[in-house]
Amino acid sequence: MPVNIDVRLSIAAQSADGLSYMHSKTNNKVLHGDIKPANILLDDNFMPKISDFGTSRLIARDKEHAENVIGDMSYMDPVCMETNLLTEKSDVYSFGVVILELISRKKATHSDNNSLVRNFLEAHKNEKGVAELFDNEIALTRSNLELLYSLARIAVECLNSDVDERPLMTEVAERLLLLNRSHNS
Repeated sequence: MPVNIDVRLSIAAQSADGLSYMHSKTNNKVLHGDIKPANILLDDNFMPKISDFGTSRLIARDKEHAENVIGDMSYMDPVCMETNLLTEKSDVYSFGVVILELISRKKATHSDNNSLVRNFLEAHKNEKGVAELFDNEIALTRSNLELLYSLARIAVECLNSDVDERPLMTEVAERLLLLNRSHNS
């Protein structure tokens, strides 16, 4: 059963808020290291709870990264895989993949060379074809399409191959929470 766009947006906004809290509001920075839909549990009201901290790392405030990264390859930051260093921006990348899944209702898979990510980035770069990648069940109205384009832009920023150009999780959370409020008012 397809989940409507309001619920998907709320899931994205609340999940981003939880990750933002982990990255910036605790004494030690918590990097999850394995952000994927299976680790975002939903309660009966579709409120997300981030779970499975088996690969997460506590990072002292003055350190930038953790070593020895293990996570789901379909959501793993390519830069992180290359350097074997987990940073806040690694979680941001993984969250970008989650947003793509929310707006497309397609699964990211490492085995097909992550075509979901590749196709979205290619369509965005060429400025055409992005709408074809949206889930048809929710791309029904103009306001829904505008919202989907906004979510796609956030996802593309999260997936930037230049780690320094990716937004912080706090910025992603702020933008998603703002989108959620404005869409529901």
